[in-house]
Amino acid sequence: MPAPRPPGRIDLTPPRLVAAPDPVEGPAESMADLVVRAGAAVLAERRRRTGAHGLGVTGFAVLDVLQRCGGLAQRELVARVRVAPTSLTPVVDALEAAGLVARRGDPADRRVRLVALTDAGRDRWRAARPDGRGPWLREPPDGLDAAVRDYLVAVIVDLEQDRSDAT
Repeated sequence: MPAPRPPGRIDLTPPRLVAAPDPVEGPAESMADLVVRAGAAVLAERRRRTGAHGLGVTGFAVLDVLQRCGGLAQRELVARVRVAPTSLTPVVDALEAAGLVARRGDPADRRVRLVALTDAGRDRWRAARPDGRGPWLREPPDGLDAAVRDYLVAVIVDLEQDRSDAT
């Protein structure tokens, strides 16, 4: 039994993986449950690893996209990082305050602000890349990688498709 925590202190440590249930006692978790647990575990590990570099998961994703794509309009950055504009703005603000990105006007359209990596941002990205992107996740067993990938892509497509007509 864990030691009691002082009053008023909340434990934010994610729960650790527990042993699978005994197959005789009942069925194992559904595939959907396992996907959710795996996603939560990967996100927690990415938070831990990118945090060691002074970045959040979204902050690392911004640096990663800018490293690959160059300067982007913030709306395009939102689409590539896959977050809401209201979630991205404070992240870009913090990265800019830390000197990791810079905003500048788009010469083709003065209404648009482009976000680009600075040299310090590129250095931070290089240092954080092994922890932010992997290869610390194990690959599926030989012969199953295509099936696992196809399944995960199908789940993502099902859940990320436009649901505006569902109302």
